[in-house]
Amino acid sequence: MGILIPVLPFHLSNQGVGIAATSLVLGAAGGGAIGGAVLAGALTHRLGQGRVAVVSLLLMGVAVASMGFTGSVGLLVGLQLLVGVAAIGVMLSRHTHLTSSVAIGLRGRAMALMGGSMRFSFLLGPAVGGVLVDLVGFRSTFLVAGAAAALGCLGMLPELRTQPSTAVEVAGGSGFGLLMRRHRGVVARCGTAGFLIMAAREGRMVALPLVGISLGLSPSSVGGLVAVGTGADLLLFPLAGWIMDRYGRLWAMVPAYSLLGLGLGLLALAEGPGLAVTAGAVMGIGNGLSSGSLFTMGSDMAPDDATAPFLGVITVMSDAGRIAGPILVGVVARAAGLGWASWAVAGVAALAVLWLLAVVGETGGRGGSAPSVGTTSVDAGEDARPFENP
Repeated sequence: MGILIPVLPFHLSNQGVGIAATSLVLGAAGGGAIGGAVLAGALTHRLGQGRVAVVSLLLMGVAVASMGFTGSVGLLVGLQLLVGVAAIGVMLSRHTHLTSSVAIGLRGRAMALMGGSMRFSFLLGPAVGGVLVDLVGFRSTFLVAGAAAALGCLGMLPELRTQPSTAVEVAGGSGFGLLMRRHRGVVARCGTAGFLIMAAREGRMVALPLVGISLGLSPSSVGGLVAVGTGADLLLFPLAGWIMDRYGRLWAMVPAYSLLGLGLGLLALAEGPGLAVTAGAVMGIGNGLSSGSLFTMGSDMAPDDATAPFLGVITVMSDAGRIAGPILVGVVARAAGLGWASWAVAGVAALAVLWLLAVVGETGGRGGSAPSVGTTSVDAGEDARPFENP
């Protein structure tokens, strides 16, 4: 729902809503996503991917369309919570579908495309939303956005006809309980990696503009500083998927997060716009090379008997990192300055690389030919070692 990024704040401002209440409304979608991830995983496991996707898209459409008819902060918070729950339902159902239907040797490219398309939507959506508001007004823009979300379920109808249910029935239990009984070690390994990676990614998104502001750059210059990294993200996601499938997941992830840490280190040293721009470009290249990497790692490690619940729990752990990264920047910057805050996030990126190498290992095998980590080699103690001859 990239359309909502500029539209909802302006709508709230027009309704006379203050900054604090606006922040509460805008943050509610993230809260809904975190709170609904485990439930979405369990429902996908029981009901099937197609059903969950259709219900989630319809729920999102109704919630978004309703936003244009109210200025109540409480009601908008509730609608945003529903949007967050619906969004995570759509994402998890699609992630589960790709995990079960795409061969492991093509998985990196599929997940990179999924990640790249999501990033592109958040680049295009705000521009479309702004134009729509100028042309037809706020209420009609919310209606158009809601209709677009609801129409997305049409693409799921063939799957519902050919596969009435993709639910999994497993002896000994199902869903979250089964996952934690049988696979808590894999959850811990993958979830910790997701937490560290997302903390570094989101910390970067806070540290970069703050350093630009501290250097006295104009708002447009700070926007350009961030845009340098965004452009690299969008250009490099096909390369990221190809590397993961051709050489193995770590051959993309380790250089990607090493570059992210290097860029943060350069940012900590920046005393002028030149080095800050260089740091932003280095971080953007690193983040672009990591496109789809968390999706791919989660798919590789997901157990066959609890794929959707596993992906739901991993999403919660990754989103916890998404929250922790900005908090880390704020706490360290307040205590010791922005330079040390950048170094702290660089340390998180370095820790993520070490965790991937020492604990997770190569989840896709050599050239992406190994079986899923969640069901075979790692559980059996036959963890493929990182950077084996590709």
